[in-house]
Amino acid sequence: MTDKIALVLVPTFIHTIEQRICSGIAEAFSDQAIRVIFAPLQYLPESAAQLDRCLWIHHQFRALQPSVLIGYGGGLGYVSGNGSYEKILALYQGIPIVNIGSAVPDVANVLVDNFDGMYELMVDIVARRSTARFLYLSGPVGNVDSQIRQHALYRAFEESGRSSTDIEVLVGNFTTFAARTLIDAYLAAGSWADVIVCGNDLSAKGVLDSLKAHGIECPGQCWVTGYDDFEYAAAMLPGLTTVHFPAKALGKLAGEQALALLVKPSQRLVDRVVKGAPVFRETTDNSPPTVSNHDQNLSEQWALIYQRDNKSRKLDLLRLLKAQVPLAEVMVSAKAPLAELEVDQLSLFLLTHPEDGSRFFSEINLAGQGTNTPYAQPMIPLSFLEPVSSGNYSLICTLEFDDEHFGYMVASCAPDAAEFIEVIGVQLSEVLHADALVRTSEHYRQLNEMNARMASLGSLVSGVAHEINTPIGTGKLAASSLLTATHALQTQISNNSMTRSNFDAYLTDAIEYAEIIFQSLSRAANLISNFKLVSVDQTGEAKRIFDLGDYLTSVLVSLRHQLKGTQVELITDFESGIVVDTYPGAVAQVVTNLFMNALVHGFDDGELAGTIEMRLKKTRSGFELSTQDNGKGANAATVKQIFDPFFTTTRGKGGSGLGMHIVYNLLSQKLFWTIEVQSAQGNGFRALLKPAARHQSFEAGSIDLVEPKS
Repeated sequence: MTDKIALVLVPTFIHTIEQRICSGIAEAFSDQAIRVIFAPLQYLPESAAQLDRCLWIHHQFRALQPSVLIGYGGGLGYVSGNGSYEKILALYQGIPIVNIGSAVPDVANVLVDNFDGMYELMVDIVARRSTARFLYLSGPVGNVDSQIRQHALYRAFEESGRSSTDIEVLVGNFTTFAARTLIDAYLAAGSWADVIVCGNDLSAKGVLDSLKAHGIECPGQCWVTGYDDFEYAAAMLPGLTTVHFPAKALGKLAGEQALALLVKPSQRLVDRVVKGAPVFRETTDNSPPTVSNHDQNLSEQWALIYQRDNKSRKLDLLRLLKAQVPLAEVMVSAKAPLAELEVDQLSLFLLTHPEDGSRFFSEINLAGQGTNTPYAQPMIPLSFLEPVSSGNYSLICTLEFDDEHFGYMVASCAPDAAEFIEVIGVQLSEVLHADALVRTSEHYRQLNEMNARMASLGSLVSGVAHEINTPIGTGKLAASSLLTATHALQTQISNNSMTRSNFDAYLTDAIEYAEIIFQSLSRAANLISNFKLVSVDQTGEAKRIFDLGDYLTSVLVSLRHQLKGTQVELITDFESGIVVDTYPGAVAQVVTNLFMNALVHGFDDGELAGTIEMRLKKTRSGFELSTQDNGKGANAATVKQIFDPFFTTTRGKGGSGLGMHIVYNLLSQKLFWTIEVQSAQGNGFRALLKPAARHQSFEAGSIDLVEPKS
């Protein structure tokens, strides 16, 4: 085993630029007997106090005695600038250092020529739009790369005979969220630019999003350019004209510089520069490449990029929720990633108990601000009842854990983000539960009640564990397989026996294992929030005797808010005096799922007009409960599969395919009711529920569900 180590510091492996840089570094070291260690450290913070909390890992790295250090300073210092990065490098004094992407004194730098490629692009654009109004959207204040790119624009402008003072400048921060916010405000103020030059591609994406939202065509009414040639650029519709950032070439050159330093550590290497080149696409009225099914290919690629980026944003939000900081600070930090997930609004309404015995809802919104209102008053702002953006959902998620109620969360978000809003609710509930335990732990110790609470918690965990055993076991097996594959790959790298086919096979397996882990954890999270109502084995909810009509009325009262802002009317007719001895929670879940099935599938989530009728009447066998709508209905194939797990007609629009499957399980194994489904395309949907007979029968168009024999 080699005793030489090349330590590579990068902010993340999520983005393509880091992936390409690391690929270039790995290629440079591919035939060398040197161990390369990649360390994703996230973006360095500006605050000295926060930076101090990051230093412990570098002391661990220093103990490894690396032979050479390669740092992607342009990425690590993305937020903080070079100041924090140079403090990190100072810890590695005496070790040869190669820096990528930003000029740092006293080390070997591998830089991108931010001027030539941008200048070449701007000469072309200025020549073709000689009288146009130009706007430059820069990066963060003090960012050298952005300043050089801006200077290239100025040079091209002045050489064309125009004054650079005519160029408007907006100061951004290289993020999509900031760019869209700035351009939204710019256009709202009545300002206009014919050409918007952006300091990077992420900013250009935000600009294009803003133009689209304001009904401004690109390139018909406004041209847009970027810089980097991220995967976004080619996948955007229209394709983004930009300057290619030679990330892999940077990485390979940095690796070669590091190898040269290993041979002769004392040599003084001059800074090396890699040049970029313009890439012309549709946002500057250039013809797209001739590719069959071009738009379809780009749309599919964009969908994959969107999915990947959303997973990254979700991970960032979950990290925020797990951080031990006040929730107001968490909400402020979450504003940008939530906006990129198309969450327009989100507020927490937390139940508080002042010392005087009163109860209040404390609101916390994405600005970290809020109000206090007595508990008895409604707290849902009217703005949440109608989507802020077309097609958005208004969501209310309860915040509860182990029968403790902390309040609720209200959000306006895109349908694709709705599931994650629920996940946020589960995470917040755990955070609030932990906070409550900390605040009251001394009280419980004094009253000697901790044992009772822990016993209750143990019972809850035992029940949840029973439900989530399969997804957790699947995820654990996948994680173990991924770990084994990774160790095998590490051994191949150490022995210099890794081949391209080995690495490709590893990537294929790693992606498959990661998807299994993600899906398993998602399934487990969903079960945790629903297990009391969904599980057929749980005994936590006791049966009780209640009037079915009265109970159904109370359930539907809590669901009527779903109809606000829609053209759907709910009609109920419940005969009184029908008393049952069963599980009220299961009844509520069945009725809720049938109601939401009618609203979402029958009336396109309230976009169509119509009625939902729920009727309850006495019969010889006990009762009949019917749910009927005059919506779109379903064809015979859909009716046949309607109770199958994961079958849905709204795949990709938020449908999980579990709603009617849950209804089936609750009816068949807990309530012991039958369900008969009748529907036809365009003729509405009807579900009829009755107490089950003590035998099985199967008829066309119906499914009878019976209690198993003891």
